Amino acid sequence: MSATPSPTPAAPAAPSVPAAPAAGAPDAVPLTAAQTEFLAAQSAAPGYAGHNVGQFVELAGPVDTEALRDAVAAALDEAPWLRFRLTRGDDGPRQSPVRSPGRPRRPALLDTSGAADPVAAALGLVRGQLACPPRLDLLTDPPAPGDVPDLAGSVLVTVGPGHHLLVQFFHQLAVDGHGLALLNHRIAELYTAAVRGRPAGPSPFAPVTALVEAESAYAASAERRSDLAAWTRRLAGAALPAPLRGRSAPPADTALRRTVLLDAADTAAVEAAARSAGVTWGEAVLAATAAHTTARTGAAEALLAVYAAARTAPGTLRVPAAAVNILPVRIAAGPADTFRDLLARAAAETAFLRRHQRVRGTEVARAVWPGHAGARVPGPLVNLRPFETELDFAGVPGRVVSLASGPVDDLAVSASRSPEGLLRLDLDANPALYEPAELESEAAGFAALLAGLARRPRTPVGRIAAVRPDADGPAPSDAAPPDAAPPDAVRPAPVPAGDHEAGPLTLLPAAHRLREAPGPAEGAHEHVLLEVPAGLRTAPLRRALTTLARRHPALRLALHRAHGVWSQEVRAAAEAPAVTDATTLRRHPVAGLAPGARDLLVTAAARAAGDALDPATASVFRAAWFDAGPAQPGRLLLTAHALCVDDVSWQLLLAELPALYDWFAGSGAAPDALGRAGGLTAWASGLATMAQSPARVRELPYWTELADGPAARAWPAAEGGHRTVTRFELPAGPPGPHPVDVALLAALARTAAGRPRLHDGARLPVELELPRPGTAPRTAGRLSTVHGVRLPLDPDGPGPVRRLLAAVPDGGRGQEQLRHLNPQTSALPAGTPGRGVAYRRRAALHAPDRAPGWGPAPDGEWAALGALRGDPPLTGPVELTATVAAGPAGGHRVTVHWRWSTALFDASEAAGLAGAATALAARFAAPAG
Repeated sequence: MSATPSPTPAAPAAPSVPAAPAAGAPDAVPLTAAQTEFLAAQSAAPGYAGHNVGQFVELAGPVDTEALRDAVAAALDEAPWLRFRLTRGDDGPRQSPVRSPGRPRRPALLDTSGAADPVAAALGLVRGQLACPPRLDLLTDPPAPGDVPDLAGSVLVTVGPGHHLLVQFFHQLAVDGHGLALLNHRIAELYTAAVRGRPAGPSPFAPVTALVEAESAYAASAERRSDLAAWTRRLAGAALPAPLRGRSAPPADTALRRTVLLDAADTAAVEAAARSAGVTWGEAVLAATAAHTTARTGAAEALLAVYAAARTAPGTLRVPAAAVNILPVRIAAGPADTFRDLLARAAAETAFLRRHQRVRGTEVARAVWPGHAGARVPGPLVNLRPFETELDFAGVPGRVVSLASGPVDDLAVSASRSPEGLLRLDLDANPALYEPAELESEAAGFAALLAGLARRPRTPVGRIAAVRPDADGPAPSDAAPPDAAPPDAVRPAPVPAGDHEAGPLTLLPAAHRLREAPGPAEGAHEHVLLEVPAGLRTAPLRRALTTLARRHPALRLALHRAHGVWSQEVRAAAEAPAVTDATTLRRHPVAGLAPGARDLLVTAAARAAGDALDPATASVFRAAWFDAGPAQPGRLLLTAHALCVDDVSWQLLLAELPALYDWFAGSGAAPDALGRAGGLTAWASGLATMAQSPARVRELPYWTELADGPAARAWPAAEGGHRTVTRFELPAGPPGPHPVDVALLAALARTAAGRPRLHDGARLPVELELPRPGTAPRTAGRLSTVHGVRLPLDPDGPGPVRRLLAAVPDGGRGQEQLRHLNPQTSALPAGTPGRGVAYRRRAALHAPDRAPGWGPAPDGEWAALGALRGDPPLTGPVELTATVAAGPAGGHRVTVHWRWSTALFDASEAAGLAGAATALAARFAAPAG
């Protein structure tokens, strides 16, 4: 829902209101700037009903109607300024919240299930309510002190078994679209808590004074004067736009509406065109509106009236009240321009609008067009609605549908995303200018134009604007190469640079590794558990995760196996489950749950996410959000197939996710600093080329000699394993092999000397998996390297192990390349005789810079996830993973996760050996003396 003042005279007289109440009455505060405009417009036309706005929340599922009514009343009670009395102060009209304990604000009940069309019957009654103008005189002079009319009302309608509509109607004087979204999120939260028998979190609302005080400070600031001057310069020479229909008419009490839901193909085309240009789908709709407008009027440029939240001051995003602004966007759109041209201009104009959105559009209009008779900015209205279109009522989805959005003097275009991810276009028209059939044609034509422009972004607009929506056959595509992007100055949205990567992918060493490992490939996966800020919203979080999958080709990876032969491909974004499947993100409300119960839920969700992975269909990435409400940090569990991530991948995803979320939530700057992602296919092809290079082939004698050791020992395979965790610290080491590798492997070799179960009789065979090289691309994927070594038993210190590791050519990267990526050397045996000890070093996940509230969850919460990773059976005596975090003075804090073979060791012996090896590693790493 949105709000807009009607085109009434520029400065109507203020309504007559009584003096401020006496001491002891509720505090009276000034109106917000938006409220002042709406009050002036309504006072100028007391019988006008167009400022009534409405929507409904459709609930398809079992609903406790009494609990829902209570939740609505409780949410309204938490926002008392939605019901107020008007008084007069020295600075103009003021508002005093009115509480009426004897008048609970529970919605009325209505049942239309017996009607031929129950939904239409319900909405017909509501539209009758919307057609009734408010009684402003009762706001200023109520019959009794607490008996003021309610500007916020609702009705709960039963339209069928397990099917309800929560219909809401408001006057624009009370709340705007952002405020209503806050209110509905709270209603859903209160209802869910009540149904599930747990306390709801504290109210997330801030009082209306947060808006009033922020606006007052801004009005007296140099920033406001600077913003107004910037607008005046931006609009210099702009003419008042001609009416789309060639004539004007006052807005009616209610507008005509026609809704078009773009299908999946058209939605994908719009998104692809936007991504290719580095803009948002909303800016694509704005650019198409400019093209549509100039095609209708013949003008060289379009002047559009665009909604802005005007809530950039701290705390104002939490106020359910009216703050909305309408500001001009000026876009040149001639018939020779392409959609790419318009996208760049739309992005630049919206970036300017966001920087200067607090100065009132009415003030801009008076400064730029002194003779303009209307109060608001002239031109067709455009409302890009970022609010959630689906809510969670204790597991029952609540789909939000707008009914009326305020006065429309000619045409208004609203765009939003459906719960299924499709683009929804609502076109509202003034019935004095449009017949219903004309609006239907207008809506179909606009939708066809948008889709046509998106499919042919480099074709002159004039050629596409002439295409009728009923033209035969699809429009041909001339889409630009997806990696083409405009300059950074017109890139307010992240460019998903990896999005163009699709098609066959050379099998990476990690895939060959998995192919040779015991156990099913489907079960190999990893989890990370993150702490995330309180009060996240589902829609922007889902879009942020989707964008990660677009940017990182590994999150769209498919694995194919036929007759023992493996192959991989990267799915196109439009076909990848991580992009298209809404169940990739699951929300679990956990507010009020005890920590133990929440841990059980996290464990169950992790198990379910792992089970849902299917690399054959590219289902390789899942997320579960544990929503603790508006006051407590939540948790976000990310699960990915082992072929798609390594430690660097998780850090990259964590670094990008907060900025993407803030962008899609409308609360952050454009995340241009993310840089380019992708490059996986080029890296894979480059490894195959490198494997056949002379430098790599010259390593062959080294790896052949390593493989020609004693006869392989067959350790018994063991499922699961005894798991234990140890920790130690060590200082920064000398140049050369990583000091953690040296200390741990030397300690393990010393510990193994007297334990034949750990070695092959001569040396300790170890298979090392080390982090990806620094030359690897900045993208997700398992790009780590594995190679074998045979360590001397019982070393007298770390020196022999350090020298052996330093002698490994190119850090061991060539062994897998020669075995798997060079046909001439593919007969090279595995790196060590028998698998032996499996050692892996990883970098610890850490909180990203400049992203407060985002980071790894506390260590204790990860404990239950260790056994859910989908680890293959042990084929050696022990597996250890050293996770390395930064320590003091450049040193390292090391956490070692051990998994010991149950066929070789009992739990007590395994714990003792892990402790002894760790203590020895710490001693080896200690400075001499």
